[in-house]
Amino acid sequence: MMKKTSVNKDFDISVGLVGSKSESNRALIICHYAGLEPAICNLSAADDTNLTIELLKKIDNQIEQKQNSYREIDCQNAGTVFRFLTTALALKPGKWLLTGSERMRKRPVKDLVDALRQLGADIEYQDDEGFPPLLINGGNLKGGEVSVNISKSSQYASSLLLAAPCFENGLRLHLEGELTSLPYIDMTIEIMSEYGAKVHRNNRDIFVEHSDYQNVKYTVESDWSAASYWYEMVALSRNGRVFLENLKMNSVQGDKIVAGVFERFGVVSHEKRNGVLIEKSGKLIDNDLEFDFVNAPDLFPAVVATCAGLGINATFTGLKNLAIKESDRISVMVSELRKIGAEFEKISDDILKIKLLRDLKLFSEKNPVVFDSHDDHRIAMSLAPLSLKIGAVEMENAEAVSKSYPNFWDDFSKLF
Repeated sequence: MMKKTSVNKDFDISVGLVGSKSESNRALIICHYAGLEPAICNLSAADDTNLTIELLKKIDNQIEQKQNSYREIDCQNAGTVFRFLTTALALKPGKWLLTGSERMRKRPVKDLVDALRQLGADIEYQDDEGFPPLLINGGNLKGGEVSVNISKSSQYASSLLLAAPCFENGLRLHLEGELTSLPYIDMTIEIMSEYGAKVHRNNRDIFVEHSDYQNVKYTVESDWSAASYWYEMVALSRNGRVFLENLKMNSVQGDKIVAGVFERFGVVSHEKRNGVLIEKSGKLIDNDLEFDFVNAPDLFPAVVATCAGLGINATFTGLKNLAIKESDRISVMVSELRKIGAEFEKISDDILKIKLLRDLKLFSEKNPVVFDSHDDHRIAMSLAPLSLKIGAVEMENAEAVSKSYPNFWDDFSKLF
């Protein structure tokens, strides 16, 4: 699928962002563990959330299994869904084959499996050691004390935590390795607490008591990760102004830091009663910036694309886990942005530099730049706004945006 984009440089619009899929998936998993019918307002319409709903129904649908056969649960390329269901199936009586797409089979899961095995889970690798698919003989885990290395993903910890109140002995979880994406673990704890869980984090140690989740009405906030592309559009505009409906500055989502990040690009945020207004400030931008994405890796595509569009020198750190996302987001963003003249220097697997673009290439409707999303939603949404600077853009695999923001192209068309 191709998506042509060619937009104006001045706009003043309102956008109703999708609900956070990170919050939505956590709330759905909690309701699954509690045996509750979800009462969730503003539930995300993202493909990942719909997949979570579909697979949880499949898991709960009691079908008698043939002896020695495994019921297949296909998570496609949804990393969050796969990691959360690894623990859920380890608790669920039965034999399960937890699998996914070809890309999912290259995304590591060993640290989570090791932790679950410490708790007594029966999990085997079907193919390569440390990677999906997994053969899981589900049963009753009693909890206790366990360590998990979160250097590759904070979701390993969140997966264990969400199940922890169901453990007879509760859970004392020690976080090992580099504390990557720690705000996502704090989000998990906050949502668990909303549902009545007794959970407390003290630096690297998290304590969860055995208790019952409560039946509450939970409201999902608008998605700050989705907001990052609108911050990018305003930064790349001449006089852009966007009201992001129902977005909260005081959010449980770690990606709320995007507001502070984009102040450095001359974008200011004003919290209003029903959302956040963002606009160009007209302030000068420093030309040699540094950004650390260790706690907010999903912001990297929007930030690096903004630097390319504005011709800004920048150094990016905290990148190594981006290689195991829906695509290798470091190499993909480098290859796509080189199409418009960007120059990069790779310092290490964790550090990348982008150099000042002196001759930004321009494109016409007859000769557009053709970007490829590599079936990665965040790649597509970060590259599209560059049309504000370079002209006509076409996007291959544009439909990938439905993974987290199904209405992105409709909302983006408001700029025309």
